[in-house]
Amino acid sequence: MLYPGRFLEPSDVEMLAHVCHTVCNERGVPLASERGERIAAHVLRLFMNGLTGPNELLDAERNWARRPDLPVEQIDINYTGMRKAA
Repeated sequence: MLYPGRFLEPSDVEMLAHVCHTVCNERGVPLASERGERIAAHVLRLFMNGLTGPNELLDAERNWARRPDLPVEQIDINYTGMRKAA
């Protein structure tokens, strides 16, 4: 979980990238697309809310994707009010 003044370590970025690549590959979504960016933003939000392990991130993302009422295109990505790392 990111606390004020904490920043992503290179190992965090590498792990998050791996999770995003895995999810995009499973869904057949190009990573460099709008849907890929939304997936990456959602994975980052999950990480920032305390899911810090790759397996729990993958499980949460897979479970979230099964929701019939919320397709990827409808994720509200709003970073207002979030603090920047020092």
